[in-house]
Amino acid sequence: MVRAIDGTIHTRAMSGLIDSVGDGITGLVSGAFAAIGGALRGIVNAGNQALPGGLFILLAFVLVVVVGWSLAKR
Repeated sequence: MVRAIDGTIHTRAMSGLIDSVGDGITGLVSGAFAAIGGALRGIVNAGNQALPGGLFILLAFVLVVVVGWSLAKR
């Protein structure tokens, strides 16, 4: 048993359980961010291949401006 700073007593098994749950949640969140990043990279690569010569970047910029303008008007 381990005594915490606040005076409560924790067992090593419970500490291991909490660490395992925290590691699992961390893995899920980092996996989700990796999947989102991969999907965005795929979308950008496909857009660059479909609209060469910087047209995709121009289209993305125009979409950001239009969406920003419509949100600002609200």
